[in-house]
Amino acid sequence: MRSKTGQESKYREHLLSDINIYLAIYSLNSYIFEYNLLKPEDRQLYHQLQDKFDERLVSKVSEDVKKRIKQLLDDPDEFIQARVYFKPKKLVAGKLEFRPLHTTDLITQIAIVSMLHLFVYEIPEKENPKLTLSNLSRLIPSDFYGNRVSVKPESLFKPWKQQYQKYNQNSNDALKKYHTSLEYKYEVTLDLENFFPTINPVIIYHYIIGYLPAHLSEQDMRLMKTVLRKLLFCELDFGKPVTTTFTEQLQEQYLKISKHKASKSKDNEQQNTVNTKKIKDAEPPETAVKSRKFVRGIPQGLPQSYFLGNIYMIIVSEIFRSTFTGVSYFYVDDSVIFTNDIQEEQFQKQLENINEQIAKKEQEFLKKYQEENIKIYPQNTQEFYESNLYGVGLHLSGKSSYVRLDRLDESEVYLKCISRQMSQAGSDFFRMYSDEENRNLEKKFEILCQQVKAQLDKLEKQSQEKEEQNLTEPEVRDTKKFRDRLIRYYRFFKYRKQRLSAMHRPEDDSDEQIYKEELEEIIYAGVQDKTLERFIDGRVQSAKEKKDILERFMKSYSNDIWDAAVGMYQTFAEEEEISKLQRYVQEIDKLCIKEGGEKFSYLQCTYRELLGDNADMTEEELHILYDDSYKSLKRLAQIKLKKYANKHYEVAEYYCARFQKQQDEEIVKILFSEEKGLYDKMKLVRANTQKILRMVMNTIYSYLFNVEISDHPVLAKNSKKALTYGELRILAFLRNPWFQTEEFRKREIVLKDPLNKGVVDYSIMRVMEIFYSFVKDPVKIDNLILTHKYVYDVWQNGSKHLYFYTLHNQEHAITLIQNIVKLIHTIDFFKISAIDYYILFLACYLHDISMVKIPSSDLFLIDTDKADELAKDLQDEYRQENLPENGPDILCIKKYMLDSYKKIDGYFEEIVRGRHEKDSAAEIRKRSDISYLDVLIREIVAEISEAHGADERDIYGRKSVASQQLLSIKFDKILIRLADLLDMSNYRVSKPILHHNMQQMSETSAFHWISHLLTQGYKLYTEYEINNKEGGLIPKTITEKLILEIPVAMSQMSAFACKKPCEKVKIDRTRISQHQIILICGEKCEENNEDNEKERNCNFLCQWFNVKNDYLIRELAALKEYLRRNVNNYFECEIEIRITCTEKTNIDAKQFEVLNNYINKKKHI
Repeated sequence: MRSKTGQESKYREHLLSDINIYLAIYSLNSYIFEYNLLKPEDRQLYHQLQDKFDERLVSKVSEDVKKRIKQLLDDPDEFIQARVYFKPKKLVAGKLEFRPLHTTDLITQIAIVSMLHLFVYEIPEKENPKLTLSNLSRLIPSDFYGNRVSVKPESLFKPWKQQYQKYNQNSNDALKKYHTSLEYKYEVTLDLENFFPTINPVIIYHYIIGYLPAHLSEQDMRLMKTVLRKLLFCELDFGKPVTTTFTEQLQEQYLKISKHKASKSKDNEQQNTVNTKKIKDAEPPETAVKSRKFVRGIPQGLPQSYFLGNIYMIIVSEIFRSTFTGVSYFYVDDSVIFTNDIQEEQFQKQLENINEQIAKKEQEFLKKYQEENIKIYPQNTQEFYESNLYGVGLHLSGKSSYVRLDRLDESEVYLKCISRQMSQAGSDFFRMYSDEENRNLEKKFEILCQQVKAQLDKLEKQSQEKEEQNLTEPEVRDTKKFRDRLIRYYRFFKYRKQRLSAMHRPEDDSDEQIYKEELEEIIYAGVQDKTLERFIDGRVQSAKEKKDILERFMKSYSNDIWDAAVGMYQTFAEEEEISKLQRYVQEIDKLCIKEGGEKFSYLQCTYRELLGDNADMTEEELHILYDDSYKSLKRLAQIKLKKYANKHYEVAEYYCARFQKQQDEEIVKILFSEEKGLYDKMKLVRANTQKILRMVMNTIYSYLFNVEISDHPVLAKNSKKALTYGELRILAFLRNPWFQTEEFRKREIVLKDPLNKGVVDYSIMRVMEIFYSFVKDPVKIDNLILTHKYVYDVWQNGSKHLYFYTLHNQEHAITLIQNIVKLIHTIDFFKISAIDYYILFLACYLHDISMVKIPSSDLFLIDTDKADELAKDLQDEYRQENLPENGPDILCIKKYMLDSYKKIDGYFEEIVRGRHEKDSAAEIRKRSDISYLDVLIREIVAEISEAHGADERDIYGRKSVASQQLLSIKFDKILIRLADLLDMSNYRVSKPILHHNMQQMSETSAFHWISHLLTQGYKLYTEYEINNKEGGLIPKTITEKLILEIPVAMSQMSAFACKKPCEKVKIDRTRISQHQIILICGEKCEENNEDNEKERNCNFLCQWFNVKNDYLIRELAALKEYLRRNVNNYFECEIEIRITCTEKTNIDAKQFEVLNNYINKKKHI
């Protein structure tokens, strides 16, 4: 499109530019909403385009997209060809309704997004091509959560999961708020009927054109009108043969008239719209569809539909707000409004009034632009688009409803609690780092499923009672919205529970069968075996049986977990079971889609691989072959970076120093030359994200360091050379999705710096993924790497005065970090931020740092307390010695010196150990070696670290306002204490050192060393139980039992009387077995009342554990009390310790004597 002067339109130039099309390719994953509907060749191309650096492929796709755009722009009769598939939606009065979903070829979808860019973004400047929201995008109201345009090149729209969570959470928080304050007395849910198909595209056309920038030239305006017309009007692609059309069943579904339209009077219908009955009367159905072979409304499923739907909702939302003033929340066509404007007796009339206002607004557009519309509509379609098929309106039959907030029951008020569980669980699902955590989350999902199901059953019972009593509003309110939300939550929890279950099943043959049966219950929806067998063989003839099978299927399918169950089932199923599933899907599809409509079946298309469609490659093969975003970068590295391969460390130093002096553009050019074109194509994307620069730099540095090129944070050399800290620090930055080049350059990580030359302690690789998941920020992760190195270095030679003390080095720190993650995922109440994790992880490394410090000798001289007392004791001992008349002999002097040495050594040990938490805090504050940490961060880390030695009452008694602060100081202190106490396994001590040095150990050290050797780690898991069997979502209706299971190599259960019962823990005498005892935290251990049992009310194993873990028991008791009293904790809390005997007691008589003597001494104190 050129002007009279021959210049091409500015907008057309940008539309067809390589940078615009590459942006559409780059964001591909964010807008292919119906991947399963793509043809096999398009699926393959989709996977190939996961590699955004394949120059040949990108160039070919770009040219194909340009060609497609030109076809659409230059040919007035060329439209997007959309295939439609009918997805089963719901059964209404025994009749199956479908959701029509549209798709088209992948090249056209990329072309669509390239064209859509003109409307959602400003045309970028050539010198500084930043993505900026267009005038139109900025019109989207702030309370619209769905499909908001993103300015991040990776995503056309902001991620829907995050946005939908915000919509749910904010509306649920508002429900709680207004239920309490009654500032608004009603919550209104408005449900638009058949939204996308009933939108008349021409109304959106005029609305958008009316808000385009006033500065557009005439030729640019013509182009924008043409592009918009091609985005709005799409032609149905019936495929071959050309005579193919919908069956009567599918045509009825596609062209059904909305109920709110059908209910209008004929007079109103004639005044407002053209009646489609005329069309139907004039032509037989097949001809009618063929002559009107355009998509009805907006093509749901294609990339443009959701943005265009939002634009239409601006018009609708204004009418909603004018009728119900208050606070609103919108997610495309879903809406929740809190208002005082409900007229209870006239609510139906208010809904009808809204529909009339929407219809009036639509008619204004149609009449105002009547003549222009004739040119806008595709040829011979005016009658189709102005028929009563169109006209957005609310459901009038209960789906749009209101709730009086003062009549809500507790379950609905606390719906937000379940919503938060859903939000948190969704996040936790992808951040599990142990099997225990996976199983705990699985149990949580299972109990939440049960609780939500119980509430759904309760609602169903209430609904039946309502029908029986024939009550009317407002005596019994409509609970549909509440029920719909619960169903959504049930789907969420059930699906994730099955996913987690698949991770550990099958553990054996019987377990595999149990798991299969669980999945089969979902897939086959509880149909009896004999009936199912006859059904899949096509031998079910009874209409009643078919109806029952379809109803069962739809109930399972509409819960959105059926597809997931089928996918998981195929992983374990045998060939015969796969065949059975195949036949079941085929027969179910026949029940859904009548003969002749198979071509348009969503099920047939989605499960074509299962049903025997012999595509060139399976989905699994596509993933393996193409889903490597570094594929082309690896190839380019081998071609262009040959001179960097297998170099000495000094050469790597030289190149790294040179890279750091180069500009970003120069680094990208190392792999991408300007001549080949991809460098220029990436210009717009590169200006708006650092991901491309990051990936290029990661490729170059990884190749130089001879490390596998990927984004995985766990590194290993491909050669025999060791990985250095400098290499680890650089790659940790470059593999982090939060990478910022400015911060990377500021760090100035120079390989020749002695700090960076040291060989990496590989234990850090156990926590690198944890750092990426929970801390995220690459600068903070770099600080953690430096701290790991620092702690490793200072502990390398151990502690001079604590040679018989258990390990407190970087290994201890890593265990604590893993413990913290495990605790967070196990104890539901604890929720902390990324900065909390960072501070906690630093505290894990530094909380014992003073224990390597050698105390000053002068300290002994100036100490007038303990040192003077010790000196006096030694003096008295010396005087009491029976010395020979001629003075002490050499042996006496040596004995005295040895005794003095031991006592002075013990003095310094106690100085180091006794107040190490305070000394460590002081060291954290003042040590220059960790000056890379901000002063404020060091202060907080010091405070958290010091807390690990505080009295539990001072920690749990502190008031906390974590929800109002950036940091959760109280939670952080609790977590560091628990993590430290749980590091009790035998790796912390050396068995040979114990055997050779036990005589030289203090009584306390010997007891703890032996106890550590007997302790084989721990498991922390949860069990859940619903307290309120009737259903209900209010807090404390579920008990979360935290179970600390500690396996020990100790089977000594000698029974004896306990002279001093424990105050903070009670043994459960009803569950004592040969291999296990169970302790209930937070309860006093009462004496057995039966006289003949008084001598048997305790045992050695219990006594030993309680003495060894006194601090842990007190901590868990305080934790239980805190969790139980906190009103914000959704779960009731119980805590148990299960001590499991894994083998017979295997220590010698002397070691057992040490344990026994120490226990007796402690129990008598």
